[in-house]
Amino acid sequence: MKPEMLGTMGAWLKRHWLLTVLIVGILCAGGWWFTNGRQGEKKDLAPVKADNRVLAEGIVFPVHYAQMVMPVEGTIGEVLVQEGDIVKAGQPIIRLVRQDYQARVGSTRADISRAAAAMEQARINLADAEREFERQKRLEAAGAVSRQQYDQAKTTADRTRAALAQAQAELETQEARLAESEGLLDKTELTAVINGTVAFLDVKVGEHAAAGTVLVRIADESAWEIRSDDLTELTIAKVKKGDQVSLTFDGIPDLEIAGKVKAIRAYGEKKRGDITYTVTVAPERWDDRLRWNMTAQLAITPSDL
Repeated sequence: MKPEMLGTMGAWLKRHWLLTVLIVGILCAGGWWFTNGRQGEKKDLAPVKADNRVLAEGIVFPVHYAQMVMPVEGTIGEVLVQEGDIVKAGQPIIRLVRQDYQARVGSTRADISRAAAAMEQARINLADAEREFERQKRLEAAGAVSRQQYDQAKTTADRTRAALAQAQAELETQEARLAESEGLLDKTELTAVINGTVAFLDVKVGEHAAAGTVLVRIADESAWEIRSDDLTELTIAKVKKGDQVSLTFDGIPDLEIAGKVKAIRAYGEKKRGDITYTVTVAPERWDDRLRWNMTAQLAITPSDL
C-alpha cells in the first residue's frame, strides 16, 4: 500500500477512534460467542425424549345398550315412541299389523277343537270296542261263539286303539302349532329390553320390517366407554389393564379426557389384513357434547415405561 494511502487511513482512524473501538469490540465478542457461546448453548439443551405411547383410533359407545330387531317380518302398524324418548324395560316400541298372525292363531285353535273332539270320539269307540272284545272272549271260552267272531272283535279293538293314538298325536301337533302361532303373535310387538334413551329409530308406519334388521337402538346414557379394535398383535403386548390413556376427539378438537384401560379382549380377530385386539377404555369424566359412534384418538401410556 502506498504511503499516501496509509497516511490518509491513519488520519481517518484518529478522527473516528471511538467508532473504531466499537467495531473491534463487536468483532471480538462475535468471535468469542461463535467459538464458545454456541457450544455452551448446545450443552444446555435438554435431551428429546421419544414418545413411546401406543396410538390408536376408537369409537364412543354406551356401556349398556341394545340393538333391537323384529323377530318376524311384516308391515309396521304402530310406532309408539320417538327418537330421544326415555323408555323402560318391557315398554312397547313397535307393533306390526297383526291380522294375519291373529288369523293363524284362530285357525289353529279351531283345528285343536276338531282334534280334541276326534280324540274324545276315538276314546269312546275304544271303550266300546274293548267291552265287545271282552264279551266275545267270554263267549268264545264258553263255546258260544265262533273263533272268527272272537278274532273280529279283537281286530276292532286293536284298530280303535290305534285310532285313539293317532287322534292324540294329531291333538298334540295342533297344540304345538298353537304355541308357535301365539309365539309369533307375541313377537309382532317389539318391547324395550333395557331402561334408556331411544338413540335410533328407523321405521315408519306402513313400511315393511324385515326380520333380523336393526330397527331400534337404546342407550343407557349414564355410563360411556371407548372401544378400539385398532391395536395389532405388534402393539397389544405393550398395553395392560389400568394403563393411563389420553382421549381426544375428531369432532371436538378442544376436548381432552383422561382415562384408563378397562379391558383387553383376549381373542384377536383378522381385520384390515392384521390380527387386531379390542381394547376398552373407561374415561375419568364425560362431556355432554360426545355422542354414540363418535371417533376418538387414544394415546396409551404403557405402565412399564
